[in-house]
Amino acid sequence: MAQSAHAYWCCYGLDNLAGLDFQYRMNRIQMQLVEQSAKARTKTPAPLPTVERASTTAAREMAQAYPAAQREQAARTFETLLAKYREIEDRFGIRRGDIGGALAAFIAGNLMAMRQQPFPDAHFAALVRQMREAVASDPAYRRLDPMELRRSYEQLAIVGMFMAATQMALAQQPDDGL
Repeated sequence: MAQSAHAYWCCYGLDNLAGLDFQYRMNRIQMQLVEQSAKARTKTPAPLPTVERASTTAAREMAQAYPAAQREQAARTFETLLAKYREIEDRFGIRRGDIGGALAAFIAGNLMAMRQQPFPDAHFAALVRQMREAVASDPAYRRLDPMELRRSYEQLAIVGMFMAATQMALAQQPDDGL
């Protein structure tokens, strides 16, 4: 990650998101979306239930991928990103713990980073619905323990917000080194 992005986050070393492996989940969802594209949906499935945890632990778990000296700062950054995601939930009327919403934030944030442009608010609600449908139709998600589902929800929301915020920071202060 570029120096200007580091300055925005006020910490160094947060470019090591390689410890997070979402590729498998993303590939499964992409394949299901392709398979379902021919089917017309008339009913939006209910969000999968997750368990509220007394304290958010995904941020601390994710921070373990960083050098020991940077873990506390990384955990605080991730906790801040999760809190900012809750503002997105409020803004778009997404129920807390809705894995479809978190997955939509993950996809939107990564699209923002890939395209180096904002994700249109007008498209976000539709993306949330698509992700709810994809998750609801995948039996593997139904078999997940509610605590694991909550952990996935938090990780997806954090990474999505991280990517979106980094793209916005770089849009304000471009880095020619990228």
